[in-house]
Amino acid sequence: MSKKTVLGQFYTKENSWLLQHIYEFILQSQATVIYDPFAGNGHLLKALSFLPVLTFVGLDIDPSNGWTLNDSLQQIPPLKDAIIITNPPYISSYSAARKHLLSPMNQYFEASEYNDLYLIALDKMLEAQDDVVAIVPESFINSNYKGKNRLRMITILEINPFHDTDVPVCVVCFDKHNKSFEDIKVFKNEQYLFPLATLENHRLVPTQKIDISFNVVDGWLALRAVDSTNPLFQIRFDHKECIDYDWQKGIKISSRLFSLIEVSVPIHRQDEFIDALNQRLQDLRCITFDTILSPFKGNMKNGVRRRRLDYKTARALIEEVHNTLFHHGVQ
Repeated sequence: MSKKTVLGQFYTKENSWLLQHIYEFILQSQATVIYDPFAGNGHLLKALSFLPVLTFVGLDIDPSNGWTLNDSLQQIPPLKDAIIITNPPYISSYSAARKHLLSPMNQYFEASEYNDLYLIALDKMLEAQDDVVAIVPESFINSNYKGKNRLRMITILEINPFHDTDVPVCVVCFDKHNKSFEDIKVFKNEQYLFPLATLENHRLVPTQKIDISFNVVDGWLALRAVDSTNPLFQIRFDHKECIDYDWQKGIKISSRLFSLIEVSVPIHRQDEFIDALNQRLQDLRCITFDTILSPFKGNMKNGVRRRRLDYKTARALIEEVHNTLFHHGVQ
């Protein structure tokens, strides 16, 4: 297994991630030191060499990279007048176990409430410095990370800034001030979307008041839960015969990308129910610019990030539409 896999390292493509509003955030920090506690092979620091600062400082756990040796998942020494700009390691406890890496990673997971190294890294960075810029998985937006109130902005990158992975990412910028989510900006590429509060206000939470079962082999309601690379085949609900998939072989209790669902709907109203589900899903995608859905590896052929509908949100959608049609509507 490669050292990069063991350490959760990925290398950036120069400064394709450094959009204008992120660049302005770095300048506004008035830092004289660019500090990378996960410096790796130095790609990121080299890409920032044009910045008007006096010093570049790198740390790394891998001694072969030539930086000052430091385990930054344990502790990051603070530096005066510095801004951290980095690409921390990404590996979840689940992935570590699957890759037989859990033993060396356990020291970090056992000491933290988080199950991914990048979230642990964020904690250490915010303890060390006031200002932090980090390239992290886009799943951060939907995470339970407790330091979000120090965010200034989140920028979803649909252009992959890495040479060696297609993990969907975003750039998070933190300062020292705690804020309400109304004051935290969300961007997609160069476009400002809305304050983070808007996204949080549109989250759907299931009530569990309706009997709904996923991954039922004889369920009548089919769900394609992930966007294809072809923009014509996106997430949707339908009758199972209308979605090209081998349902008999493909559905397992652990299936996440396609599902057969059992929910009580009169046969003569199933088409109406499906149409209402898809319309509500499209409205939700539109109003949140897709950010409420989980990112999925790679983009569609039109350059737009692929998305996955998690079953928690799918359940909430089904409950909402079911309630609208059968409890407040005409039976």
